[in-house]
Amino acid sequence: MPPQQSANPYSFAHQVQADGSVVFECSRDAALNPWLTLPPHHPVVLQTQSFWTAVGASTALQGWEATKWTALTWIDWELGVASGGHVTVGVYRREGGGEAENLGYSLDLFNESGARVVTIQGRGVVFRKRNFEKWREGSKNEALKAGASDDFVFAHPNALGLTKQERVLVAPLGANAAHIDALVTLENGLAPGNPVIGGSGDHVNSTHFHELARQALFLIKGRADIDTSGEMTMKRYVELGTPLQLKVVSNEADSIGFELEQLGKPCADITLRW
Repeated sequence: MPPQQSANPYSFAHQVQADGSVVFECSRDAALNPWLTLPPHHPVVLQTQSFWTAVGASTALQGWEATKWTALTWIDWELGVASGGHVTVGVYRREGGGEAENLGYSLDLFNESGARVVTIQGRGVVFRKRNFEKWREGSKNEALKAGASDDFVFAHPNALGLTKQERVLVAPLGANAAHIDALVTLENGLAPGNPVIGGSGDHVNSTHFHELARQALFLIKGRADIDTSGEMTMKRYVELGTPLQLKVVSNEADSIGFELEQLGKPCADITLRW
């Protein structure tokens, strides 16, 4: 079923302003939101915040219907400060004309001291009927046939600086540094196996994309202390349990670009900058 604001334990106390923006508060309860145990600029935090705050604000503006399904097609995030703790308040604005069906939006999220933690912009599309079993049947069957073998080797968590609650999604860096192999499954990509990432459970989502790119960046740069701004363009649904490749399309001193592929088909473009 579509995500409902009543099922969202994160954003609350929404107030619609005269200019059409929405001001809201954000929970810091890590028992309800386990991903809040991660640092404020962690990809899982940023992408989860973006989803729930956009859903909550859209609901407050009466732009979210029970039968509405959406897909994110583009997102950009610009980091602010991380030293003041997690987000406590935010401001949501519709972009691109302000129509209810237009899913362009921007978010400014602030910590308790009023410092900006991140600015997020996004765009998406609306599906009135979510008939995945019909229009994704061919690609899902192809992905199932090409499912990962039992001997897929993951990188060591220490190489990525991961905490005990995070999960490795990428393979070790091979001799060919032009790409990183990766695999997202129900076990390593979604709760309960991965306690900090949620989702519908029927595909690899934008949170996975961002975290895949972060882990690949750490392997390529040989360090795990880089917080990144960046952007992603999503082109195609990515199936769980089938290997992925993050092809390196640019590698600069202050940025890196990946093309995410599955079964030889381009699925997303991801750029990280710092």
